[in-house]
Formats: sequence, structure tokens, C-alpha cells
Amino acid sequence: MFPKDFVWGVASSAYQIEGRDKEDGAGTCIWDTFAKERKVFEGQDAMVSCDHIHRYKEDFALMRLLGVKHYRFSLSWSRIIPNGTGEVNPKAISLYRDMISEMKKNGIKPYITMFHWEFPQALQDKGGWVNRESVEWFENYAKVVAENFSDLCEYFITFNEPQCFIGLGNLTGVHVPGLTLPIRDTFQMVHHMLMAHGKAALALRKYAKGSIKVGYAPACGVAYPASDAPEDVAAAKKVYFGLENDIHNWTWNVSWFSDPVFLGTYPKEGMEKYKEYLPEITEEDMKLIAQPLDFMGQNIYNGYLVRAGAEGEPEYVSRVPGHSKTAVQWPVTPECLYWG
Repeated sequence: MFPKDFVWGVASSAYQIEGRDKEDGAGTCIWDTFAKERKVFEGQDAMVSCDHIHRYKEDFALMRLLGVKHYRFSLSWSRIIPNGTGEVNPKAISLYRDMISEMKKNGIKPYITMFHWEFPQALQDKGGWVNRESVEWFENYAKVVAENFSDLCEYFITFNEPQCFIGLGNLTGVHVPGLTLPIRDTFQMVHHMLMAHGKAALALRKYAKGSIKVGYAPACGVAYPASDAPEDVAAAKKVYFGLENDIHNWTWNVSWFSDPVFLGTYPKEGMEKYKEYLPEITEEDMKLIAQPLDFMGQNIYNGYLVRAGAEGEPEYVSRVPGHSKTAVQWPVTPECLYWG
């Protein structure tokens, strides 16, 4: 199923593991604010978390003993540039450079994710991704990343799971920053994020100190066929690349977040379905978004069954009673990797 050069590894995000130190020079990110407002389970925060900023040398040694060869981790934008723009925190640059060096000493190849939801609070106060200036904010951040880490790392991912940080964070409000914005604003946010991706890809390559590879990592649930019958496969594919969700949960799809990047256009179905909510979209915007990429990373957690109904239209198939679940009650559906 997997080619010989398939990359097996592990991943984390900065806020999940790093922790903080009074002397680390980091700025405040939106997760800090979210936790301070006690919007996290049991009032928890990540001031210590895994204490990775103090324990990374032993952490990477443990990873080596586990046989880990590839590691996707994120940089904290607000740690590197405390106010989101302007002055760079030299302690953060030194910390991440030493982290990457330690990974490599332990035979671990680094994969940098530039944005795994650690948005600087100072920029959130200016409107966050709704603000058109966010495109330039992220471009500047990409320049700093390229200048400081491209001599040590070859692989760079611009964004991780935009469906989550925009949809769950700003549409349904269950994740940070906990907003339920007007639907039109969320379409504007996605467009700005995709433009920021394009600007970042250009900046990473322009300021890189060596040969690098640039990618993008959206997310999805996988619609997979209830059988190998051609009609079921076609039905599942239609759902997988369709835009079936209710407008109040519209972000959870593949096409709106991937077609512009890989095909240079928003899906026609969506342009019609969402026309009353769309921002101005220019030809120049789309050219910027569709920068040639070296790889993609598709975040896949689970899947759901689809078959062709009596009239040939897709219909959802219920899971088998007693189906396997993870500790967080997500279904265990290994088939989704093949079909995804």
C-alpha cells in the first residue's frame, strides 16, 4: 500500500508540548489567552505542559530509542516574534536552532510547520485572519523562518489544518479563539490564509540559505466506499470532494481548502453555493495562492462509509454496532488511509 520512500514519523505542535519560562522572551499567543479565560477543560493551561523547552535533549534521545526517524513539529510564531511583527526574539531563534541540531544528532529529520494554530495575540487584537494585513504578517514571519532555520532544515509546511483553526476556532467557536464570526468573515479568513500561504511559499524560497522543500497540510475526514463496486467508489468520491456540510459548519471539506492551492481555482460547486458570502477574489489572488509545491501532507484521523443509493445518489452507511473506538471516542477506520 505504501511506497518504499513513504515517510514514517511522529508530530507535535508547539503549544501542546513546549511550556514556558519567565526568561524565554516569548509573546502571548491566542491559546494563552484562551486558557487564561478558563475556556480549557478544568482550567488547564500549557505553562508547563511537557516542559519540552527544558527537556528537549532527553526527549529527542527517547525518540531515537523509539526508532523515530522523522519529526514534524511547529514553531511558535509568538515565541519567535512576540508581537507578531517587528522585533525578533533571539532566545527563540537560539532555542529552535539548538532543538533542530539535537534532532539531527539523534538521527531525526526535522519537518517544520510554520503555523499550528499559535497565532500571536497582538495580531488577533488587530482582527486576526479577517484583517487583510495578515497576508503580509505571515509573509514577514516566513522570511524570518527562512533566514534562521533553512540552513538546518529542508522541509517546511506553511499551514496545518486550516479547516480546524478557522472552522472550529472562528465559526463554531469550540476551539481557540472561541469566536462565532459571521459566515462571510470566515470566507474572508480562508482567502487571506490561502494568500498568506502563497506569500510564505515565495518568501521561504527567496530567503532560504539552501535547497528547501515547501508543503501544505490541510485536514479532512475520509468518505470511503462501502464496497469495491464502481458505483460505491464513485459515490464516496463525490462526497469526499463535495461540499455537503451545512453552511454553519461549512469549513469541514477538502475542496475549498485544497483546490485553490493545487488546481488554482475554488471549486465551481462552492462558488455557486457560497456566492452570497464570498469576498472579492481576483485572478492575481489565485495565481499567488497556487504556488508550485514540493509535497502535501493530508491530516487524516478517521473515515465514514458511503454507498450508491437506489437512485445512484450517495447515501451514508451506519457504522457496525460495537465498532472500535479510540480513547477519545473516534472511530477506528484504517480503510480511510487507503481511500484518502
